[in-house]
Amino acid sequence: MKSIQFYDFQFRHRIDLREYLKEYYSLEFECRGGAYVCTTDSDLSIHLDGQHENTWVQSNAASNAKSRHGSLLKHGSIINWESIKNDCPIVQAIEIVSKNQSSLSDYKTAHYKKLESLFTKVATRFRYTRLPEVVDYLESRGVDHTSYAQEFNIGSPKSYESLVNDLITANTLAKEIKELLTDLYIIRNPRSYEYLPFDPSVTIPVHNKTGDFIGFHGRKVSPGTRQRYYNTGFLKDLASEILYGEDKSVIEESINQKKQLVLTKGIFDFFTCFQNGYHQVLATLNKGISIQQFDKVVKYPVTEIVVGLTAPKERNIILGLMHHSLNKIDLSLITDSGDIDDSVKSGTSLSDIISGALKNMQASEEGIITASMRNRKVRMDALTELGQTFLVLETDLQTLVKTSKRSPRKMKDFLVGEGKQGRQIVQSGKYIRFPKTFVTNTILEEFGAELRTLLFLLLKTKGRQTPINYTKRVLQADLDLSSASLCDHLNKLRSSGYLLSRKDSRKRKVSLYYPSTIKF
Repeated sequence: MKSIQFYDFQFRHRIDLREYLKEYYSLEFECRGGAYVCTTDSDLSIHLDGQHENTWVQSNAASNAKSRHGSLLKHGSIINWESIKNDCPIVQAIEIVSKNQSSLSDYKTAHYKKLESLFTKVATRFRYTRLPEVVDYLESRGVDHTSYAQEFNIGSPKSYESLVNDLITANTLAKEIKELLTDLYIIRNPRSYEYLPFDPSVTIPVHNKTGDFIGFHGRKVSPGTRQRYYNTGFLKDLASEILYGEDKSVIEESINQKKQLVLTKGIFDFFTCFQNGYHQVLATLNKGISIQQFDKVVKYPVTEIVVGLTAPKERNIILGLMHHSLNKIDLSLITDSGDIDDSVKSGTSLSDIISGALKNMQASEEGIITASMRNRKVRMDALTELGQTFLVLETDLQTLVKTSKRSPRKMKDFLVGEGKQGRQIVQSGKYIRFPKTFVTNTILEEFGAELRTLLFLLLKTKGRQTPINYTKRVLQADLDLSSASLCDHLNKLRSSGYLLSRKDSRKRKVSLYYPSTIKF
């Protein structure tokens, strides 16, 4: 999830405030004495330069005056402006700006352009100052860093002061350099992994597909380091959305030519593939793969994806995400349990690893379930990963439960229809979350009238950290069911793994709750 600080920085430096206020508030500005002053409201102006470039200021507001949602009335970014004008929280204002931004042209402030330039210089500097222990570590991992180090700027941070001194020019003094480095999440003594640690580590700069700077990804080389990998700056906000290497034309061309994509988790597997001629490679730089990253992967013009993620959970996520793409793409799983670079280092050729990848899934939904997952519980784990979900209005679900007592088909059709609308991002809490793969015919056809009981209990347990307690008599009355029908429903749900129960002999109640495999 992106932080409010991320949105604030992006909106402040990537949206022209004058154009925004003109487009959506019909406000015109003209340049006067180092600021843009509103032609219809002389108390309103926009800063022209510095870190506060592109910031609105109201001279007639008190310095400490705030709106009821906490935004300062004297100055702020577009987010604060929308929060004040719409009398809404910051998170809602972010949605308004995000929607409006799509109609505006691309924009970068002068400060942002300076950061881009400095980001490139820092990355280049790290490559030129690789520490001996970092070089040793790269060689121990089998990475021939000399052959393509310049293209990827593989390097290591040395010391903060030497970095500042290297970047000082006649036009950019130390103070400004340090301010710019801070905006790039580089400071002397960081206490957070959001910033670049000046420890011996392999460091690479990361850009998005359009080449915009994101941050630095690194791996500490000291043995026994507790947190070995780190993402700095905006990479912490965007790690689940970008694929490392997607900005490189040589990689895109190779994917298009070979119609194959090798997907790895870490940079060492990535570089092992690249240096062995497998340029059709991308890396997630994250644990497993997110739904956003997977959506990017399947949009490439490929007929095969070779998965280098070897942990069972990571593979199950991939298999679940592939659920709706099997008619287009073959999935190959590398059989080795270790990382790609470890296998190559031990003497196995990368071509053998790729060509011997286990094609245990054909272009059908049945193939993935039969060949890759042995029982229903594992299948549900794989097919209901967080993120692959959709939202249903709580009131709509309540109405469905009330009106579908004798119509299981009505419930199934409703859920299928809701699922086809796609993923939704909603701030309100009046929604029930469903796994997208829960509404496939394969799964829904297993249900009869007990589906209504499951949906009812799902509504009742929403947001609860503890099991919900129900006597059978009360549950029977709420659902308007006979005792025999309710017992039949509960037994079916328990036996199929959707419901667990525990009798409480003291209170003569039954505690009902959902197993984690369902992940509603």
